[in-house]
Amino acid sequence: MTEREKSPKDLVWDCLAEFFGEPRTKTEQGRFGKVVRELLEAGATADEVRRACEYVQRTFDSPSVFAVTAWFSVAQNDRPNLSPQQKALDELRGTK
Repeated sequence: MTEREKSPKDLVWDCLAEFFGEPRTKTEQGRFGKVVRELLEAGATADEVRRACEYVQRTFDSPSVFAVTAWFSVAQNDRPNLSPQQKALDELRGTK
């Protein structure tokens, strides 16, 4: 028996799970699924989701999978417009 090819939904789920961990309860799975659906509705690819996850992880002190949908578009830019304070913080963190 051969393994089936992963669907776009599977690829996005796997990417989110890599950054935020696999959901453990039915409630977490439902919320995680909602994030996946919203990203796919926005036309996100797995690579774009990865960039959004990386952006959320490096930008926020308490990153959440739910922030990925909110910051998806911003993360697609090389560098979003940051406030002077955020630019200074990024330089201190080494995330220029």
